[in-house]
Amino acid sequence: MFPLERDELATAVGEALVARGARVAVVETTAGGLISARLLSVPGASRWFERGIVAYTRHAKQDVSERAGAILAEHGAVSAELVTELAERIRERTGVSYTVAESGIAGPRDGRRSTKPVGSVVIAVASPQGTRIEEHVFAGTRVRVMTQIAQRSLEMLREVIEG
Repeated sequence: MFPLERDELATAVGEALVARGARVAVVETTAGGLISARLLSVPGASRWFERGIVAYTRHAKQDVSERAGAILAEHGAVSAELVTELAERIRERTGVSYTVAESGIAGPRDGRRSTKPVGSVVIAVASPQGTRIEEHVFAGTRVRVMTQIAQRSLEMLREVIEG
């Protein structure tokens, strides 16, 4: 899942945040806490990690943003609109410089009606410069999809922090 010793990417994110005197917050759905776990595996993370939220259910997403219910109804859970809202709302509520939010479908299908394929994910990184969004379709097992979401989310976060 992630390295048991030293997570180089998470360490680099932490160093970039410290260099800028910045903090980060995370809202995860499909990754289920893997993004936060990787960040928190870095010694000294308390200097730059504000919080991580696993907002898996509709109700949990609405706890992050009152608008989430309407966005889910109109655009669905795997949408740029929802992920942008989650990233921007948690940034506003916490006062941190950077936030990451993601939502996707790790699979296997459970009978729900989404037209998006298993492995679909939308990732957003909100910063003082705005919000960057990416959409991906990752292949593999449920755990592999979750791992790839965490990896790409941290890569995006590092890219946005480093400009």
